[in-house]
Amino acid sequence: MATKKYKKAKIYTGKDGSLKNKWFVYYSFLNPFTASFERFKVYEGINMIKDLKDRTRFANDLVDEINARLIAGYDPFKAELATNKLIFEKETEILLEESRKTPTLLEGLNTFLEVKKKKNLAKDTLVAYTSYIGKFENYLLENKLADVRLNGMDTRFISDMLDWLTVEHKWGETTFNNHLAFWVNLLNWFARSPRKWLRREDFEIGADRDLEFKVAKVMKNQYFGANVAEKVKKEMENFPKLLFYSQFIYYSCMRPEEIRQLKIENVDIEGRYIKIVGKTSSRTIPISDELAEMLKSLNLQNYPSNYHVIGKAGEVSDRTHGENYFAKMFHEHIRPKLKLSMDFTLYGWKHTRVVDLLNAGYSDAEIMGLTGHRDTSSYDKYKRDLIGNLSNNKLRGKTIGW
Repeated sequence: MATKKYKKAKIYTGKDGSLKNKWFVYYSFLNPFTASFERFKVYEGINMIKDLKDRTRFANDLVDEINARLIAGYDPFKAELATNKLIFEKETEILLEESRKTPTLLEGLNTFLEVKKKKNLAKDTLVAYTSYIGKFENYLLENKLADVRLNGMDTRFISDMLDWLTVEHKWGETTFNNHLAFWVNLLNWFARSPRKWLRREDFEIGADRDLEFKVAKVMKNQYFGANVAEKVKKEMENFPKLLFYSQFIYYSCMRPEEIRQLKIENVDIEGRYIKIVGKTSSRTIPISDELAEMLKSLNLQNYPSNYHVIGKAGEVSDRTHGENYFAKMFHEHIRPKLKLSMDFTLYGWKHTRVVDLLNAGYSDAEIMGLTGHRDTSSYDKYKRDLIGNLSNNKLRGKTIGW
């Protein structure tokens, strides 16, 4: 004889069956995963009825209805699975529909150009637009990125594109800046109504940001030479949070925005790595002994995993610190006191770390793993901009005497 899958519905009225108790109808059904009976409670508005006879009548009717459904083969577990399946299918359908609304970058570029061609623009302007977009399309096709959608891009994606094009076309600083300025216009156009294909605020472009305009002949975010570095470090002792933040940039080589968004859940001190999570890709940063000691001093184990490592006011917090919180402190208190030029910024500590590692004999491959460069060509250019060709130059040592 087959095991009965359910136990009939009954009414629960509390200890004394009065209206002050919370009533419900309950039944049990065999859970196919645990092979045990599981109780289900059904309220259906029963406690909204304030007359005892009416509530009793309603409860009895509900019992009869549930029992009839059980006899007819109703299975609450199958019903739940079917409901979850419908919800999943609906959510998938909505996501697909939303993705169709957001065009690929290639489609967006072509749409921009078509719209501009319909306007009464100067011929030279249209020629320039066509030239810019042609180079961007070439990058996408050459790197098999033609299916990237506009809402799947981030600042790093644009940075990689411009780095690749700089090497491919041997751009100078001015040409790079012209193409970056065009990207700023594109992002604004893509974000405006009626398109709204992306969120403009998701893209960090400017000084001390993920992507910067280049300054010809002058190294922006200049690295701190030994003499300057010691003076700056000594002065920052009066601002412990700024000192800690600068040390964090130095040892991690992370960008300011990456540090601002860094959460405890992406830090593994024992495993010795930090994971930087982006929209379209992620990378890991090795944790040195020095950086490990800094992280341990924060007692991160005492906070929820979704807290920011260097959050509001420079503390471990559930909120990020302001974008210019540390930069403003440096510009107002350190730079004027030491009469430093505008070329020195907090991001310069990353470049200082790279120079120090090169001087200490670390390999380019090891340093690339820290800086986040994805190819040797972009790293080589970065290193040339930083120190020229001096990393292995014999003239930096003992030469021929007088």
